[in-house]
Amino acid sequence: MAAMNLIDMLRAVQSQGMGLLEAVHRMPKTELTALGLAGSTAGRWLRLADVFFGPTRRRRAQADAVAAARVRELNRAVDNAEARAHARRSLKGGKNTDARGCRTFTVTGPERVIAATLAAIEKAARRLRRDNPRLSYEQAMFDALLAGHGQPQEKLTPHVVIGLPDWATLLRDDGDESVFALTDGTTITGAELVSRLMDDFHLVGLYDPCTGPINLYGSRRQSNAKQSALLAAEAILCDWPGCTTAADQAQDHHIAAWRAGGHTNIRNLAKLCRKHNGDNDDDPNAPPRNGRVEREGGDVVHHGPDGVTRRNTHPIKNLSARALAARR
Repeated sequence: MAAMNLIDMLRAVQSQGMGLLEAVHRMPKTELTALGLAGSTAGRWLRLADVFFGPTRRRRAQADAVAAARVRELNRAVDNAEARAHARRSLKGGKNTDARGCRTFTVTGPERVIAATLAAIEKAARRLRRDNPRLSYEQAMFDALLAGHGQPQEKLTPHVVIGLPDWATLLRDDGDESVFALTDGTTITGAELVSRLMDDFHLVGLYDPCTGPINLYGSRRQSNAKQSALLAAEAILCDWPGCTTAADQAQDHHIAAWRAGGHTNIRNLAKLCRKHNGDNDDDPNAPPRNGRVEREGGDVVHHGPDGVTRRNTHPIKNLSARALAARR
């Protein structure tokens, strides 16, 4: 019975994320680490707790965010949560025509179905825009939907995150490969390192908690797709603060602009959605307007025009490869 009570307590804690953040708010970091949490994990908990429960000028927005998160936790905890979400599916047609002769309809459904549907439409929209660059993003999405490309085809590719072991240090990049120095004085390639640590998975990414993503190993040798997959796993969401666009729907942004000599390598790339990729101040020497993203200590941060450094602190970011590697 005692064991079952402990399991029930563990389940309760895992389903009450906002309550946990409220409890740890203002706790000393040393007190959390004394409970067994890694220092990096304790730091993330406290930063996230400060976002939801710390001082802010936008108290109403903060309170609404907390309430929405708690409602979401309760909804996920109920029996048959997925079936209940599916039962709320709907398509509502607009009855009003605007001055330009257009109408709007809205679609509601389970988040994974909607995400998979949008991904299928966006994939087709990218092809349409390649064939006709004059199409806007929204026009291409509309045309792709009408062409029947909205059928959700969710395909999940396993992406295994490996934290760089203490006995291996990145020595150099050698073309499309990474070379590591081992503590026994020998060197090893990234592919050999992965084969030692893991069985055969389709995609295996190496991440250093200090410098960020290192390399990706898979069944095919396609550098562009490899870099994009590595960045998507690292970020999960667009790296711009407050953005909720999935990394799979975002663009591979050059931190040091390509036209300014920036290279297309993994350390000069970040995931930004189409809007924020356009908003980013590419020239670091120009007067700031919207701010720009940079890599610092293995993380992607946003330096705002007000001089404040921010991160995208959405809770889903805690499941990113960047966060998982930092927990080692």
